[in-house]
Amino acid sequence: MLSSFYPVVAGRVSDSAARHRSLFQVQVGRIAMQELERQISTGERFAKPSDDPTAALRVIGLQRELEFRAQTTRNLDSAQGYLNATESTLSNVQDLMTEFRGLGVEASGNISSEADRQGWINQIDAGIQRLVAASNTKYLDRYLFTGGVVQTPTVAQSNSAVVFQGNQLGLQTIADQQDYLTHNVTGNKAFGLISTSVDGGTALAPVAGLSTQLADLNSGRGVSPGAIQLSSGTETVIVDLANADRLEDVLGSINDKVSLDGRAVSASLVNGRLQLQYADGSPGTLRITEVGTGRTASDLGIRTTVPAPTLPILSGDLSPVVRGTTSLAQLNNGTGFNWGEGFQIVQAGVAYNVDFSGVQTVDDMLNAINRSGASVQADLGDGNGNLRIRSTASGVDFSIRENAGTLAQSLGIRTFGGQTRLSELNYGRGVSFGEVSDLRLTRHDGTTFDVSLKGAVTVQDVLDRINNDPNNQDPANLIVAGLQQAANGIQLTSTPPVGPPDPVPIRIESVGGSSAAWDLGLMKIGETQTTATMSGANYRIAGSDPNPQEVKGMFNSLFRLREAIRSQDQNGISRAVALVDQDLSRLSLTRGSLGVDQQRIDSLRISQELTTINLKADKSTLFEADFPTVISELNARQVAYEASLKLLANTNQTSLFNYI
Repeated sequence: MLSSFYPVVAGRVSDSAARHRSLFQVQVGRIAMQELERQISTGERFAKPSDDPTAALRVIGLQRELEFRAQTTRNLDSAQGYLNATESTLSNVQDLMTEFRGLGVEASGNISSEADRQGWINQIDAGIQRLVAASNTKYLDRYLFTGGVVQTPTVAQSNSAVVFQGNQLGLQTIADQQDYLTHNVTGNKAFGLISTSVDGGTALAPVAGLSTQLADLNSGRGVSPGAIQLSSGTETVIVDLANADRLEDVLGSINDKVSLDGRAVSASLVNGRLQLQYADGSPGTLRITEVGTGRTASDLGIRTTVPAPTLPILSGDLSPVVRGTTSLAQLNNGTGFNWGEGFQIVQAGVAYNVDFSGVQTVDDMLNAINRSGASVQADLGDGNGNLRIRSTASGVDFSIRENAGTLAQSLGIRTFGGQTRLSELNYGRGVSFGEVSDLRLTRHDGTTFDVSLKGAVTVQDVLDRINNDPNNQDPANLIVAGLQQAANGIQLTSTPPVGPPDPVPIRIESVGGSSAAWDLGLMKIGETQTTATMSGANYRIAGSDPNPQEVKGMFNSLFRLREAIRSQDQNGISRAVALVDQDLSRLSLTRGSLGVDQQRIDSLRISQELTTINLKADKSTLFEADFPTVISELNARQVAYEASLKLLANTNQTSLFNYI
């Protein structure tokens, strides 16, 4: 403070200089007092960043951080609200499902009257309504279980099914720097609203095209950006591919631009592989190597390792990944699939034809499936490049079968085929075999033979056991087992002779206490035999589909329990109770993960509060005025100001006597 005082005017100076110096001293004192008074009134050390640039920069950074912490705290509070509402809903659902497990156990262990069964069915119907309401619970402006779908209820109920209308997107909020918190539970995770996927057993296996991005090659590992070196042995040219984005860019960087010893180099794409040679087609030396430590030539599969490689140079399989923009003509190693055949999705007994007319890309194909009318979701799975189809309709069966060809089999999505394992049939219950024989078949001449299926693993094994049975080799009486062309199921056919004696229809019976005929769909449950009907010139037994798919979730469990009680199917009731047990297990796991998320929010909130306190302390030190120091300095300034005023007064009262 004392450094701001000018020396007392001494010596012989002009009156004007003395007055200006004294006036300046008064103004400096007044400004300093005003600044100190401002600090006392506002509590702030400075009003403008220019007053203290170093401190101001730090305060601005701290203020930014405090605003971020305030926002994350609001995010955590919002997430906590959604998770609390979700936990409350799931708790009620778990109580409801526990109640219905008890109902199922009661129904499976008692001989019930029609009134009892109707009462249980009414309870289940009411429970389904309560479960629908719980699934469609809203908190604030959002449905809790729809994932990323907005303004759409989680499920919609029809007479025979409940359809999931959401998706499986986890909604995330910012919880801290580079830290995100998922604050929702999807309907599928909580209730089980999407079926196990029907995964295409055939890889779509696209070949590379001109528009294929380099980043999609080598199973998604891409191509290292860089350059390649072409050499004839006497001349060398470096081709810069650092900015190449697609394969057509690679070809464009070589064709009509690169020549060695006066011979143009030609690059082309042959069956999805890069091919390099001289444009004149004549032999010669053409080497392709890396530039420096690059890997571009190797990633493109055209790097040569011998002094005189054979022309043309052909790359290996470039292995592009499947994208939505991939052309259907590129699939199946460039041979494509016969999309014109289409296939059928059967849901709740209704067959939906999937029409691929006009489709060009993979996205077009997926859209055709999703818009077929069936309640399904089709995508490319978890990045494995295979078609995946899942049902979103709970309480009804779901299957995929052929329409007018073999497209479903070619894609590997037919739900019943020769490679289907017997252990997967009948909702995973499998096939039960007898000790000696399982099937008795009657030929059209009235003779019979027995077939044992013990040890069979796949549907094809069953067909082979029948077709290769030593007692079924007479061409005149042959019974042929195979798969139905369109519908899913096994069929038995036989061609009877024309003329007397009149043939008898072929027949299949269950023997040896085996339930294989029922489990394979060749006989209806409760029947002892199935007799063929004429189809054209053949006797034919057409079995039903023994491998229906379903959505394994709460709604499905209750629908199955209701139908089993209605039909007095004790095995069905037991199965439904087991499904309810799976639902309760899923709920427990979901609520457990919710608890973990809620604990994490509590921990993050405590951390945010501590961080905020420290940030405010740092900001206070830099920005807030120290009142004791400011008041003390103000008092000193006031004394100095009064002294300056007196000095100014004395300076302005000079007379002749001051100069004698």
